[in-house]
Amino acid sequence: MRVLLFGGTTEGRLLSRELADLGAEVTVCVATSYGREEQGDFPGVAVLTGRRTATEMVELLQNQSLCIDATHPYAVAATENIRAACKTAGVPYRRLLR
Repeated sequence: MRVLLFGGTTEGRLLSRELADLGAEVTVCVATSYGREEQGDFPGVAVLTGRRTATEMVELLQNQSLCIDATHPYAVAATENIRAACKTAGVPYRRLLR
């Protein structure tokens, strides 16, 4: 299973590691270098740093089995863009809530 996770929260970091432990190929997108630092290095987890446009999100979603939005609860615009990109790409969307 290939999972694209938009992170930036502690819960997102923990989830990415749990998914990797279960054998998923996980790609985590974080907006900032601080988010990258917090995500750290973990086997089975690739990290991409930088904000993504809607078009870039759709491209990243190609060949993914699932997308998980684990962005900060106040990142409303990011959540809207991720949800729309998933709909366009035909990839199931899940929101991780605190």
